[in-house]
Amino acid sequence: MDNSKQKPIGLLLKEKGLITENHIQYALQEQKITKEKLGELLERLGFVTDHDVVNTLADQYKVEYRNLEELIPDEKILKLFNKNICLKNLFLPISKEENHILVAAYNVKDPRLGQLISRQTGLVPKIFIAEQKKIINAINKFFYFLENPIDKLIETEVRILAQDVEMARGMDNLIKLLFHLAVKMRATDIHIRPMKKAINIAFRIDGVMNSIMAMPPNLNRLTAGIKMRAKMDIAEQRLPQDGRFSATILNNRYDFRISTVVTPQGENIVIRILPLENVGVGMQQLGFYKDHLQLVSNMFNEPFGIILLTGPTGSGKSTTLYAGIRNLNLLEKNVLTVEEPIEYEIPLLRQTQVNEKAGYTFANAIRYFLRHDPDVILVGEIRDSETAATAVTASTTGHLVLSTLHTNSALGSIPRLRDLGVRPYLIADSLVGVVSQRLVRKICNSCKAGYQPSEKEKAYLDDYAIDTLYKGTGCEVCSGSGYFGRTLVYEIFTVNQEISRLIEHEAELSQIMDKVWNYGYVSIFDVMTAKIKDGITTVEESVRILGNIRQ
Repeated sequence: MDNSKQKPIGLLLKEKGLITENHIQYALQEQKITKEKLGELLERLGFVTDHDVVNTLADQYKVEYRNLEELIPDEKILKLFNKNICLKNLFLPISKEENHILVAAYNVKDPRLGQLISRQTGLVPKIFIAEQKKIINAINKFFYFLENPIDKLIETEVRILAQDVEMARGMDNLIKLLFHLAVKMRATDIHIRPMKKAINIAFRIDGVMNSIMAMPPNLNRLTAGIKMRAKMDIAEQRLPQDGRFSATILNNRYDFRISTVVTPQGENIVIRILPLENVGVGMQQLGFYKDHLQLVSNMFNEPFGIILLTGPTGSGKSTTLYAGIRNLNLLEKNVLTVEEPIEYEIPLLRQTQVNEKAGYTFANAIRYFLRHDPDVILVGEIRDSETAATAVTASTTGHLVLSTLHTNSALGSIPRLRDLGVRPYLIADSLVGVVSQRLVRKICNSCKAGYQPSEKEKAYLDDYAIDTLYKGTGCEVCSGSGYFGRTLVYEIFTVNQEISRLIEHEAELSQIMDKVWNYGYVSIFDVMTAKIKDGITTVEESVRILGNIRQ
């Protein structure tokens, strides 16, 4: 490959419209101090995501991009290399295809990489590009589990502990192994559930509970071991408790949030697993369709007013807010946030965290921010009358306010704000638009197969002409579930003068709903139907998330 013809990454990103010359100049100023590579610096500053960078490089080098998270390396191929060589050269061998070896790499233009792989294997490398962080994480993960068969290790540890009647052996090793297994399986929560004759361990994966294993009841001291780590009162077994701690798993830092409730069988524990180094994503990666993406981007580019993200806990509202903020020109705007906790760190944002003991609440933060020359204010959540009033007031004084609200639908935000004491004329004057969202599981690409839909499925989709739908048949990648990862389904409504007048005059929601269809309203059921027909998700998943009755 002729490197002389390769354009600088900054210029490529600029040509794709992802950054401007001002972004490049700002990054070059900081580069003089940090000596980082420009692409990595632009990513760290929040101007672009790693996905933006790697896809731009894929276009430049004319190589294929693949999502490394959806691939599992063949152990026989992995054993041909060692972890240090892979980390040093930023590549991961995946599989053998006849006389070719499939390889994920970041420095795809390095001619030495192909030579190294050919010497090591005698095979012709077939290289695709992937994000640098994903490659590093995958190398650490797959080489660790290659050398440490986690299922067998847990089975052995449980057997030893069950026979340890004198309780001389501690629980630390079992806890560590459980955390590693949870990370391997992409779990967001660990549930430790005492039963009458056993202890059940379940993981929440892609939003769904999965029973993983059962342990003997005499291992109930596992609860005390976890509570000690979280600095909770191990003597208190009558009342619910909360705690937290941090730990490093496979070279990544995680925050573990512990919650206990007392049941007749014993203390039930739920552990929420939160990566401390969250990778930011752009709006395009969240799952918005192109036309709808423009609608949401237009909302975020309004100079003032309030934009609300609604949906249940864990539906990705904060992620969408941050993706929207990334679309703003952060060099020209002063963006202040108050969060609980800070989930994504973006250098150009001035981020603060709620501290109720010190009297720093969402409502107080907004008042302080108004004296701090803001353009955009992000409020983690509107959950009380005081926060609602101050957020809306800030949005009517020339500021753009972004926040989340717990309602089941986008239009449900209007009566919710009224319930919180916000006057209808203020809602009408300030509300720019609302996105209500859910996360649904995606069909696993490794075992995706078409099938002929049933009459019931055709009726659900209101389309008897459809010939083919898709589902996952179950494979190693998705642990037999047929699903891997999640995507957004969403409802969007924006407020114009006519809708604003209806809100001000306290019109019934049904009246407002009749009108919004004429002004770019996007139905969550229409989005779900499109994603089912596009082979992204299933009717089964739609029923699980949205119910049987189409609205």
